[in-house]
Amino acid sequence: MTKMAKIVEATGKVLIPNYGRVPVAMARGSNALIWDADGKEYVDLFCGFGAGGVSGHCHRAVVRAIRSQAGKLMAAGNLFTNEPQVKLAKLITKHGFGGKVFYCHSGAEANEAAIKLARLAAGEGKYKIISFNDAFHGRTMGALSLTPEKYQKGFEPMLPGNVKVNFGDLEAVKAAVDDQTAGIFVEPIQGEGGVNVASKAFMQGLRALCDAKGVLLICDEVWTAPARTGQWFAYQHYDMAPDIMTLGKACAGGAPLAAMVAARKYQDVLGPGKHGCTLGGNPLCAAAGAATFKLIEKEDLVTKAATKGPQVMAKIRDAGIGKVKEVRGSGFMIGIELDCPGKDFVTACRDRGALINCTQETVLRLAPPLTIEDDILDKGLDILLGVLKS
Repeated sequence: MTKMAKIVEATGKVLIPNYGRVPVAMARGSNALIWDADGKEYVDLFCGFGAGGVSGHCHRAVVRAIRSQAGKLMAAGNLFTNEPQVKLAKLITKHGFGGKVFYCHSGAEANEAAIKLARLAAGEGKYKIISFNDAFHGRTMGALSLTPEKYQKGFEPMLPGNVKVNFGDLEAVKAAVDDQTAGIFVEPIQGEGGVNVASKAFMQGLRALCDAKGVLLICDEVWTAPARTGQWFAYQHYDMAPDIMTLGKACAGGAPLAAMVAARKYQDVLGPGKHGCTLGGNPLCAAAGAATFKLIEKEDLVTKAATKGPQVMAKIRDAGIGKVKEVRGSGFMIGIELDCPGKDFVTACRDRGALINCTQETVLRLAPPLTIEDDILDKGLDILLGVLKS
């Protein structure tokens, strides 16, 4: 039995089977390459569901920051502050819309914090949240309430007051807003929903509606930020800003860190005792996050995503593959809609040495690290196109 087979077998005995794992155990990674326990190399075009989506696997700058911080302080509790938290918050707010930051571990937790902030800020009697069909905001109970019903089965009843309408349908949103509405949750680009890109008119319409009705606009940027779409944050494509923004996945180069950012108007609503997260923004993860944001600045990864992403999409379109119905996305967040199920193409790519993802049954997703080298990107795309043509 190979080393990987032993790990896979042990996994089945000791870990809860909630992920539907493939029989592969990963052992090490470097930028856009990752190797399994038996030494097979893969071009990672999805990078751990986007968790390594900025810096790739084990970027030296992030590793250096973690090693340095690990020798100083890893956790002291959030009754005390620490320098890495402050450094990262300054970078987030500098490139965003100002305000203040709350730290946690995952995008779902950031969305939970946003729900609480929206309810408090909207005022007494306002508790309803509008979200969108095909959205994905997480699997905790509050975030799950905002997520389509197919994920909710067996966990009902959900958080009261959630209303779902079709993504992009501004008139449906207007009809859904009432005197009890606290907030509207929207992904500028729906990731799990199939890389569905919001129009400028829709996003600006949401902003205007929220202003008129006294409702908070929350942008879930767990997938889209930082830098992935060719802007620091995807809302910046729309010449508007939300009241709350949630971040996760790629914020800390693979370390578990997420954040909720509140605009200045609402930045002090969550006062002492209103919310918390024991290890949220611990110095180790915050240092990794600060290193990640500094890396984006140093290597101008926003511009790289903005320029290379369209080139990748054009290459796929120009391949003239009949089963490809549409290629869409923004920057390095790319969806390839097929006219047939995509699951087998994911497996075939993995067998040939490239990692991609399929969502909504027919949409292949690419989210390579922004630091990927051109030759490695071309290698991965050649594998993908070869599989699609076969």
